[in-house]
Amino acid sequence: MLKIDFNLENMEKCLCSDCLVQSNSSCVNDQMKLIEEVGHSVDIDSGFILDQEKIPKVYCTHGKTNCKDLNYHEECQCIKCDVWKEYDLEVREAPAYFCKNGKAIDCCKMTDDIEDRESKLRELKRTYYTPI
Repeated sequence: MLKIDFNLENMEKCLCSDCLVQSNSSCVNDQMKLIEEVGHSVDIDSGFILDQEKIPKVYCTHGKTNCKDLNYHEECQCIKCDVWKEYDLEVREAPAYFCKNGKAIDCCKMTDDIEDRESKLRELKRTYYTPI
């Protein structure tokens, strides 16, 4: 079962707050201001509980945004994110746009078959590294 932790380390790797999908959202901007205000006085890993659904980051851990003014016509940055890369979300066939589609555990196919996983990785390498 795929589990991506909601923690400070993953939040720091996350690109969501710089994503064009969210950049013009007043809802997201308000949430980011609140995080900045609270963030200076609270350590997220200390046990202080933040409402994850009101944090416009690491959607792969907690699911869809509650903001209704995102622009899904813009390109999502998930595939550039270190969290995406570390959890092999491409190989797991994640659809990205977690802010719209929900957390990774809800969308990603898991495989324990090493041969199947290696085959997917080889295909990805051909896709991304073969000169045109």
